[in-house]
Amino acid sequence: MKTEADRAAKEVISGPPGPGLPFSSAIAYGDLVFVSGLVGRDPATRQIAVGDVRAQTTQALANVQAQLERASTSLDRVLKATVFLTDMRMFARMNEAYVAAFGVEPPARSCVAVTALPDEQALVEIEVIAARR
Repeated sequence: MKTEADRAAKEVISGPPGPGLPFSSAIAYGDLVFVSGLVGRDPATRQIAVGDVRAQTTQALANVQAQLERASTSLDRVLKATVFLTDMRMFARMNEAYVAAFGVEPPARSCVAVTALPDEQALVEIEVIAARR
């Protein structure tokens, strides 16, 4: 049973990304922010980034950054990332964009291959946990 303190501690940063999707894009709980998996879809055009997995990773991380900013934090406060790739042969190209975003002190990370992502055009999806303070 949730207490009043539990309800007060959970903050919806960004609700469902679309109609009928049963999850929030970002939730904060205390000093932690949980960002759901995001793909490389340009929020202005609603199109997947043009190019290979590097371009999609760059856009996915920009989308993650936008959610983090809504929660008053940023990529440099990410503690853990999980990367989902549709093909591990794309790992090196994904990693180029990942390193460009996170620099020399990257967060802990898992990278797993998946047979497909809900968005059929997506090659990569990234979720993170970050600190707010």
